[in-house]
Amino acid sequence: MVLLILVAVLSVPIEARLWRAGRLSDRAMTNVLFGTLPIAVLLYGVIQGYSLPFTLGTTALALVPRLFLYRYVLELLEGERTLTR
Repeated sequence: MVLLILVAVLSVPIEARLWRAGRLSDRAMTNVLFGTLPIAVLLYGVIQGYSLPFTLGTTALALVPRLFLYRYVLELLEGERTLTR
């Protein structure tokens, strides 16, 4: 689990560089930003041996911020990209 957190934290500068260089689209970067938490929750539930319904339920709850914030973050990234060009 610690390894997963380290990978998630240490990959942020690489992802940001790829996005600024234009190798990651705004949509892909938004998916990367919102995809880390559900994956971490799912793996944590599996590693800890929690029941399948509990693990899937908490993973679904981890997807809730994406439902409400996806468009907002996407627009922020698009705005940031226009400022940097």
